Amino acid sequence: MSFWIRPAREEDLDEIVALNDLAFGGKAEGRMVRDLAKSGESVLSLVASDDKTIAGHIQFFRMLLDDEPVAVGLGPMSVHPDFQKTGIGSGLIQMGLMALEGAGEQLVFVLGHPEYYPRFGFSADLAQPFECKWSGDAFMALRLDPAAPTSGRLTYPAAFG
Repeated sequence: MSFWIRPAREEDLDEIVALNDLAFGGKAEGRMVRDLAKSGESVLSLVASDDKTIAGHIQFFRMLLDDEPVAVGLGPMSVHPDFQKTGIGSGLIQMGLMALEGAGEQLVFVLGHPEYYPRFGFSADLAQPFECKWSGDAFMALRLDPAAPTSGRLTYPAAFG
């Protein structure tokens, strides 16, 4: 079975919400997807789809960096349990990062450890620890623009509240 990655459409939303709930075993992820779409804080939403099935989804959302909307957070992301080992997740991340870079975004934030980055299509040395009060060891920033800041105060969108 083959899937292609395309922008999510408004009519996909219910299926995307159900996929997120299925992949994570609850309603929290699906609610977040819906809230981000409704609030306008979703920057980019992509799906991996064949003619009938959405097998994966990724959503990038706007974050504020020192009260300026310049940062993009990665997530929610889900892959249907039947397609976990197919590379859909890394394909969604790669296509999303390429689209964001093409759109002139400055930073992309990724929750995860550096050893995961090569799976996402970029080398671990491009990802920098981002300094903020709650970042922790696993909070990294991929700087799409070399002039982008590497520290500051980050604020999540209301959908995470």
